[in-house]
Amino acid sequence: MHASHFGAVGNLQMAHHRSHDPADKRGGKKPALILLHGFTGSKLDFHDQLEWFDDLRQTFAYDQRGHGETTNALPYNLNQLVTDLIGWMNRQDLDQVDLLGHSMGGMVALRAVLAHPERFRSLILMDTAPSGIDLMAPAIRDRLNSLVMADGCQALVKMMRSQPASRPAQRGIDFLGEDEHWRRIQVKLTQMDPQAFVDLGRQLAEQVSVADRLSAINCPTTILVGEHDAPFVGPSREMAGAIENANLVVIPKAGHSPQYENPEVWREALRAHLIRG
Repeated sequence: MHASHFGAVGNLQMAHHRSHDPADKRGGKKPALILLHGFTGSKLDFHDQLEWFDDLRQTFAYDQRGHGETTNALPYNLNQLVTDLIGWMNRQDLDQVDLLGHSMGGMVALRAVLAHPERFRSLILMDTAPSGIDLMAPAIRDRLNSLVMADGCQALVKMMRSQPASRPAQRGIDFLGEDEHWRRIQVKLTQMDPQAFVDLGRQLAEQVSVADRLSAINCPTTILVGEHDAPFVGPSREMAGAIENANLVVIPKAGHSPQYENPEVWREALRAHLIRG
């Protein structure tokens, strides 16, 4: 298990995990890679992957506000999460990083690279989109919002466990083991602020699009998407067409979390990006 590290960023105490060795073989400091989780996630989403790139990078995964062990504090919106990212990088004395953003984390990553291009060596966009994406009918979202505001986000676990897993999701469960998979879901949802669930869920659907600004991204970019992650395959192709020299990798047999659902292909794609970048 990785120890949690904490640091003050504005009015937050932000929690992160990191890989062990910051030094490269020549004794210098390795470049940094940040793995940025998505909606309802946490740094646990990359717990098993932190050491996979030790020969190339020191790797960090932190909890965004309202998630994990980081402070629950308003406001919850994508622009604030960008401010938190830059503040956290400053707190860690990271001048320039490679950034992977998963799902909502990718939406944050896009806005961060557009607003602060000098801070990012390269960009990996994983199962994400440049525009609003509504993953459920408004009436269903309203019912879930009412449930979590009344009983906490952990109230979603029973409903989730009652639903059959898709084949890609089952691959992810098999990677972690059934007990560990559900333990992490329980931890993440228990830690999440219900107000973050409501506000950021709305942001996913109603965000201001950055699709018309994608051509301004000029750092090395790889776009990863699971072949079965239907809502995000189209947006991934859109981003690959709009960002100059972007590399699109469709990960076979994977859905929304390819780091678990096809870890070997995900690992090789990210390694190739880091070497290329």
